[in-house]
Amino acid sequence: MINVNFYPQIPTADSNIKFAVIAARYQGQWIFCCHRERITWEIPGGHREFDESLEAAARRELQEETGATEFTLDRVGFYGVEKDGAETYGGLYFAEVSQLGPLPNSSEISNTCLMDNLPEDLTYPQIQPRLFEQVQFWLNMQSSTGEIWDIYDDNRNLTGRTHRRGDYLAPGDRHLVVHVWMQNSRGDFLVTKRSPNKGFPNMWETTGGSALAGDDSLTAAIREVKEETGLTLQPENGKCVITYARPDNFTDVWLFHQDFEIRDVRLQEGETCDVMYASAKEILAMRDAGSFMAFRYLDELFESEEGGVTPHHP
Repeated sequence: MINVNFYPQIPTADSNIKFAVIAARYQGQWIFCCHRERITWEIPGGHREFDESLEAAARRELQEETGATEFTLDRVGFYGVEKDGAETYGGLYFAEVSQLGPLPNSSEISNTCLMDNLPEDLTYPQIQPRLFEQVQFWLNMQSSTGEIWDIYDDNRNLTGRTHRRGDYLAPGDRHLVVHVWMQNSRGDFLVTKRSPNKGFPNMWETTGGSALAGDDSLTAAIREVKEETGLTLQPENGKCVITYARPDNFTDVWLFHQDFEIRDVRLQEGETCDVMYASAKEILAMRDAGSFMAFRYLDELFESEEGGVTPHHP
């Protein structure tokens, strides 16, 4: 059994951080590499050399394994791979590559590829999807970093404290997130496509986001829809149908029954790049194909085979 843990701050002595892994993006696609002795794909990365800083290791590994010559590099955090009671540590980075050259002659990599998402044939299938997902969450947090959130305790009580988006939340702190589903009189749902620059790029999803300081759940739902689509929801048309807790947030799922025309949607630059109506069956098929965000509640939300929704109160 392998567990992958994430740490915003260094979890051990610097000398114990043995690896650097770099999720690298080039022209909106992710760079993966194939080792000369394998036929599977990997996120660029490798061992830290003796007396080498972690950032220097990340830069060297990225250049050796992808041919990147110009790039920016940001540290996402640290990770630990736990197996048989022992934990091995590494640094996790994100690189935006602006220039690619040939692989060095000394490279252990036989070839690289550009993909929109993780390939299926991974060298480390129990580890790399977790690292890749963590990078996507980090990228999400880097947008709108000026946002201020209210902090809730484990019982969803306001603490009176606030938090700036982009910083790591303290253990035990949670903020409020809303997902907003808009269903028209035909039973179809308005969904949008994430911009290529965001975490989970080019994935379809419903509108959603974090509540700002002072927002209640309904206020946040109406504001997020207005900001991301330009559409105005009527409060009486909506109901919070599902609520669940995650380690760092409470998520409220709202369902609004209201008709809109696609031509009235005004996509938010840098956030969304496309919009369409889709039935529940179409959305579930997109999720299974990997093109729609795999929200944990989708099957519950779409419990009717006809695509209708029965409101649920947890």
